[in-house]
Amino acid sequence: MRSRTSRRAVRLPGWRFLPKGAPGREAAAPLRSLPRWTALAGLCAAWACGGPQAELPPLPTLVLDRFTPAVREQLEAARSAAEAAPGDASQVGALGRALYAHQQYRAAAQCFERSRSLEPDAFAWTYLLAVAQADLGDTDRALEALRAARTLRPGDLPTAVRLADLLEQSGQPEQARKALAAALELESASPALHYRLGRLEAAAELPTGIGHLQRAVELEPDYREAHYALANAYRRAGRLADSARHLAAYEEADPAPRRHYADPLLDGMSALQAGSAQARFNEGHALQAKGDFAGARAAYGATLEIDPKYVQAHVNLIAIHGQLGAPEQAARHYEQAVALDASIEEAHYNYGVSRHFAGDFAGAVAAFRKALAINPQSADTLGNLGVALEALGRSEEAGRHFQLALAQHPAHPNANFHVGKRLADRGRYTEALPYLERAVATESEGTALHAFLLALVHRQLGELDGARRYGRLALQQARARGQADLAARIQAELKP
Repeated sequence: MRSRTSRRAVRLPGWRFLPKGAPGREAAAPLRSLPRWTALAGLCAAWACGGPQAELPPLPTLVLDRFTPAVREQLEAARSAAEAAPGDASQVGALGRALYAHQQYRAAAQCFERSRSLEPDAFAWTYLLAVAQADLGDTDRALEALRAARTLRPGDLPTAVRLADLLEQSGQPEQARKALAAALELESASPALHYRLGRLEAAAELPTGIGHLQRAVELEPDYREAHYALANAYRRAGRLADSARHLAAYEEADPAPRRHYADPLLDGMSALQAGSAQARFNEGHALQAKGDFAGARAAYGATLEIDPKYVQAHVNLIAIHGQLGAPEQAARHYEQAVALDASIEEAHYNYGVSRHFAGDFAGAVAAFRKALAINPQSADTLGNLGVALEALGRSEEAGRHFQLALAQHPAHPNANFHVGKRLADRGRYTEALPYLERAVATESEGTALHAFLLALVHRQLGELDGARRYGRLALQQARARGQADLAARIQAELKP
């Protein structure tokens, strides 16, 4: 997501302008659908069958009163069909698909797990179970299911991509590279595979990395993320003209998030979304992805006029109003969101960021801690809690949270930046370099700031070529993201 508000784009690197898991986002994290609601799951006595089915995973108990009438009707019909035929994998799976389409990931996972138990050799249930588990943050079980799906269908591209993304996110880049290399033997013309393998190999300073990234942009000339990764790889190799050329191509490419490969099973579930409130919500989500925050605010507001209990619209409006500098309205939507469902991690996270923007660092800490109580493994939340703690002068506690963020996500750009910055502030420039290089390696809202500090560190070490290279990158990124104040500061300080 690109910000046009320079004052805020720099103050808290790591702000998730989009809800977690915006569809098609190319990043180290696994690809996810629209934001989730927490589904209530449990046993349903009416579905507890005798005989062999007693050992099957139970069907979920559903709470549907938050949905619009059209969505509720769809889910009730799918539930009735599954209740009438609890031993039919297709009927149970259809309920799971409908639940997933409406962000009921936990309940959907229960359905997919039951369908898989009924038809263990059916690829669809194993794959969809892995997708839902990944969206729930259950990485270990998702990896297990993806490996099983790959065994059932070795040449499936979405399985290979998701497996590699999860391995990378869990700190296993070598295993991710192996998975991608194996997949490329079957799908040699996949730009998504070449991009991922090239980025990992370039990060490991392997000479084959540039070749894969070049192949990705040959196959898909508008592959924005691949151009950015290629620009970084060329810069590290000292090929500055090539780096500048691909950075220019990155800036000109369409910024709309895309998946860069087809995923028929996931797309089929997305097509199940229905209802006018859902349509307006999706419109808001698309506008938010384009940086049109005022338009997104209006669309989310229209969603709530149709369905005041549409909790995710409230959650997203916390982020929108925080970005637009309207803390009172962000607080109002936070109160409404937690009144509807206090277990949504993202509501607390977004409110924490909005409080940080408002200068209320103690309030930000309190909100981030509530988010961590729900999801203690979130690298974004751990890192931003560290930023808020540092703003309060609690340096030791902040440093501990930055390290916890890196333990969860070793390539996390903002956690790497803050660890590197702390080392640089103490004059430990050589130790700071690898952290800052990892921060710049992955595109994020804070890339301009990260590259700026990396340039300053190179200058302190007397490495003027490196200072000029990263200074130019910092200036290009700041200008591309509309960060005018930061661009002026970079130009005055470094004259790149």
